[in-house]
Amino acid sequence: MITLLPGGGGAAGQRGRLVEGEGHHLRVRRAREGEEVGVRDGFGLVGSGRLVQVDGEWKVEIETADRHPAPVPLVLAVGAGDRDRFAWVVEKAVEIGVTAVVPLLTEHTGGVASRLRTSHLERLRRQALEAVKQSGNPWACAVEEPITLADFLARPAEGERWLADPGGLPPPAVLGGVPCAIIVGPEGGLTEREREAAIGAGYRTVSLGPHILRLETAALAAAAAVQAARLRGRHG
Repeated sequence: MITLLPGGGGAAGQRGRLVEGEGHHLRVRRAREGEEVGVRDGFGLVGSGRLVQVDGEWKVEIETADRHPAPVPLVLAVGAGDRDRFAWVVEKAVEIGVTAVVPLLTEHTGGVASRLRTSHLERLRRQALEAVKQSGNPWACAVEEPITLADFLARPAEGERWLADPGGLPPPAVLGGVPCAIIVGPEGGLTEREREAAIGAGYRTVSLGPHILRLETAALAAAAAVQAARLRGRHG
């Protein structure tokens, strides 16, 4: 499986450009020109083609190309605390089918030395594309710029709005095909003031289990609960 640059050629008969790192991978495994490969670009493309070298650079002559429609939005807004944990969230979010991960700046993230910063976003976006290859998901999740909780709450939101909270009710067992946005606080959680602001903005508190969860566990448990409920809604 080869990952192409979004916009780098995505139709039958075109030459697709590879994302950074794919050329090195092909050299390590001693790929040969003309070899057949599967292709994805993280923006709905699922296809196949053959490897070609142009001026010493690997590209793919695309032979088949299907475009999968964008999925129903599932947005994870997660406290931008530890950057390594956040990177793990991004990788697994692609596997689950999250459409966007939003780093949240909260009262408890500002003083964290290892917190996620804007300079880390490019690497996280590459990780999202890499996860497409492993998971088979036609769509990589978007990794947005860090945003304050107040600004996130001011954004229009349709469908389900959840706030991960130990004191909440269990997540609904069945959901229709509606958008969903989930807020997960950083290590140490949201302050009471932040929690009340989220509830006031229409977010309902949802408990994800009997114990206190770390941010990465809570984020992925919530996303998995949404997808399971959507499947039940689809299949009855």
